[in-house]
Amino acid sequence: MTNTLFSPAQLHKAKALGNLGFTNPFGEERIALEKQILGTDYTPAFHVWVITPTHQGFSPNLAKLAQAAEELLAIGQHRLKQRYQPTDEEWQIYGELALYALYYRYESAFIQAVTSEHLSKVIMPFYKRFVVDWQSIFADTPLAALPQYQLDHMFALFFQIRRAFHFIFRAILGTSRAAAALRMSVWQSIFGYDIRRYHRSLYSRMHEVSTLILGESGTGKELVASAIGLARYIPFDGKSQRFEGEYGQDFQAVHLAALPLTLLESELFGHKKGSFTGATSDRAGYLETAQHSQSVFLDEIGELPAEVQVKLLRVLQNRRFQRVGDNQSREFYGKIISATHRDLGAAIEQGHFRADLYYRLCSDIIRTPSLATQLADNADELHHLITLVTAKIVNTDIANEVAKEAHDWIRQHLPNYTWAGNMRELEQCVRSILVHGAYYPARGGKVSDCKQQFANEIMAGNLDHDAVIGRYYALVYAQTQNYEAAAQRLNTNWRTVKSRMDMAFLERLRDSP
Repeated sequence: MTNTLFSPAQLHKAKALGNLGFTNPFGEERIALEKQILGTDYTPAFHVWVITPTHQGFSPNLAKLAQAAEELLAIGQHRLKQRYQPTDEEWQIYGELALYALYYRYESAFIQAVTSEHLSKVIMPFYKRFVVDWQSIFADTPLAALPQYQLDHMFALFFQIRRAFHFIFRAILGTSRAAAALRMSVWQSIFGYDIRRYHRSLYSRMHEVSTLILGESGTGKELVASAIGLARYIPFDGKSQRFEGEYGQDFQAVHLAALPLTLLESELFGHKKGSFTGATSDRAGYLETAQHSQSVFLDEIGELPAEVQVKLLRVLQNRRFQRVGDNQSREFYGKIISATHRDLGAAIEQGHFRADLYYRLCSDIIRTPSLATQLADNADELHHLITLVTAKIVNTDIANEVAKEAHDWIRQHLPNYTWAGNMRELEQCVRSILVHGAYYPARGGKVSDCKQQFANEIMAGNLDHDAVIGRYYALVYAQTQNYEAAAQRLNTNWRTVKSRMDMAFLERLRDSP
């Protein structure tokens, strides 16, 4: 009889599977672990940074990984039935392996639950089966006494993980490295960089960490905020077989710049009857109604008036506030997520934004990339994004037809457009082409800086040798307007300049301001 829970090779694989379950799914480490576990059975798949909503995170290797976890779990359970007493390290490996296997047994059921409406009112039909599986794996082990392996907590955590996938994929489009980095950052905002620590205890404390989202207008800051807010931990009550919150209602957005001061304070903090004209009854604000699983999103926090900055600072310092016109202190239980396109550093220097408030907001900063940054990473990214945007707009069998039409029009008429309005502008461009057959930007459709795009492509490493030479020759020729002068500057002959110059890029340079 083997005197270990697993053989050395099995132990190595089981440990890797456990680590895989706690790895950021949008990072390179995930791919490395999959290759380590599957070896020659690994199927080359898409890179982390090209995961798309179409993929939904399902690589061709997931079924193989789940099967490997089940096989090893069966071996471990067999050894336990033989009265083998594992070491503390073996118990940890067994527990994390079991978590991985159990999650994938119920992943499809959790996917269905994500799309369910009125979640708090619906009994989870597969919970009883989950209980039976949990008992067979953990009930007679010392793991059952540990907080991270408690039945209802595990069920709630699995559902949160599936929701996080769902909302992150829905919020962040694109196949660029910048989009993948954003997905990684959002995942960390939800779970922290150490998911084991979150699993043990941080799940009940992450609402105390405020999140600040920075980025240009149109880069999807509110979508990122909603992904974080809607993917927060919701406790599960095993007795009623229901979740204790309704995730579809766990995100409240307040657009600060659109509200006058009195109304803004009332929306956030609530008010007491008679506190101002029109206050005909007591009213609870967003901060008061938010529970532990809920988030309040403060959009354009850089525009927050000074008086409200002071009140918000107090909320972040001691998590207490007062209604307008009321002396009673109330507690804030939810999470604050804020966003701005402004340079808060400059606003602090100019006296428009409190430094102490910024330092309460900056523990978790997420930066949304511009569309130009995403396009510089991958020459095919624009076509991909147009396809995704069109599918969202049209959502019919003509989506591919409309996407091709939009892409062809943009390539012909706006080949080097920098998209100052980012993803929001791209979406409106597709709508305009759908309706009018054309799109006319506010800036006249001229490329603001064709040279900068060339530089971005070089820095991103997206151009091969011939492309770099061809475009650079065109750039020098555009400056000299003479083959001989260009050849002299390039230390070659005019025939080489003429034959190797990228003529299409030269035309773009001529069309640029």
